[in-house]
Amino acid sequence: MTDISSSSHLKSKCIDPQNGLYAVHKSIHGASTPLHVQIKIWGEQQHVSCEFSECQANMELAWRSGLQSYQCVHLRSVSYCKTFLTSPSLREDSLKEMVKSKWFGKDKIKLCVDRQTLAKENSAPLSVLSKIGAPPSKKCISVHEPTISYYSRLGRVMVSYDTKKNSWHCPCAKTQRSCTHKYIAKWHLFQTNAELFRKVRSTERSAEEFQVTAMEESDVGENTYPPKDAPAIQGMVQYILMNKKIPSTIPNHLRLSSVDKEFPRHLIPEETLCNHCPNRMVLSDPICFTQKAKILTTSGIVRDISTYYKYCPTCGALYQYQEWSESLHNFNDHVLLDLPLCLTIRNLLQVHTAVSRIVEYLELTTGVQFPSADTVLHGYLHFEALTDHEYQYSCVTCGDHPPVVIMDLHKKASFHLSVSDLAQAPEDFNGDVDSEQFWKALTEERIARGFVSSQKNNPFSVPTKFSLLGTLDREKYTALRLCP
Repeated sequence: MTDISSSSHLKSKCIDPQNGLYAVHKSIHGASTPLHVQIKIWGEQQHVSCEFSECQANMELAWRSGLQSYQCVHLRSVSYCKTFLTSPSLREDSLKEMVKSKWFGKDKIKLCVDRQTLAKENSAPLSVLSKIGAPPSKKCISVHEPTISYYSRLGRVMVSYDTKKNSWHCPCAKTQRSCTHKYIAKWHLFQTNAELFRKVRSTERSAEEFQVTAMEESDVGENTYPPKDAPAIQGMVQYILMNKKIPSTIPNHLRLSSVDKEFPRHLIPEETLCNHCPNRMVLSDPICFTQKAKILTTSGIVRDISTYYKYCPTCGALYQYQEWSESLHNFNDHVLLDLPLCLTIRNLLQVHTAVSRIVEYLELTTGVQFPSADTVLHGYLHFEALTDHEYQYSCVTCGDHPPVVIMDLHKKASFHLSVSDLAQAPEDFNGDVDSEQFWKALTEERIARGFVSSQKNNPFSVPTKFSLLGTLDREKYTALRLCP
């Protein structure tokens, strides 16, 4: 047991003097979210308790053993509390301003005001900012909760906001889902620390946080990123192919590699209006997907890059960062390649150098461990699928044909299949194929690869076959005829 004394105790602040509620640092060392304790030994309803489950178990064991005076380290530290925290008077006009800024819908005004009224009736502060325990980058707000439950054993919950990760946490809600306590905590910070709201908004993916007309909770899952269902992936793939094509001739200042090149640390989609909605709805503020993305270059790896996405609060369309004009190609929001590296891989493949050897060369040259050769290959093929190639190759037998990158030394072309493994063509196959349709399907497969964890999960996977039969929501698959 830790010896609690005037010189060694947990920091604590009183947040509700009338009900004897305190916010106490969870542990002696390190930073952590503070927890609630209650020591009320006056009036008719007396109560002494700590909301930490481990402390509750220890206290129950001590009481069953006859040690009625036992108290945990958090309760004993309260004896040395000398200050109390005040609760600001939250105004309704601040809520209206938040609705105007599209932080949440109009119906949340009544929800927050009703909770404020209920807190006054119970003689409890609605929200109190705790300044103990947590690191400076985290804001912890103790919010009144009228119902006693597993997450509010003392009638309060501790909502935290991480200013570095732009993320909210409440013990009553699942990750990245909104709740009443978060609404109140945002109301508190919006009124007392408005500059926080001028930065990128939180990573919560609940649509009702950003639209004027609130959605039902059942609709929140539509904005999950990266998309999981085939229609959502297809919508993103079609939009990227339509609007994010890389020109066949890249400007020289983007083609050349430079050791001193500085990349942006926050990669945010440039779209501000939805291109799918007829009335061009305003998109949500950027939402951070990860802060650990990596940019692969010919001179090494740039780490700790933040990637963001946006979504339309009306139709749920998702928008990914994909801006080639910044000399970057985004594969899957975790791995990005700069354009000089993509062009280097293309040139080395055309002189019959396998991707695994290219990665080995980069690691030996830079002294940095790169992702696996498969990851680099998928990222490169993603780049080629988005490039607007100028088709100048033709065969005397087959006629016009899209340009191909010779990859025989790596994996027998991008199909992972040898020619000898192909089944014989059906007897009724006359050799007529729709090459444009086939390459379009193959391009969609490559782009969709950036949204799935593996090729087997890719809903747009293209099998290599002679027949016109196919599935996966396509009308047909065209045959692939191999040029000798």
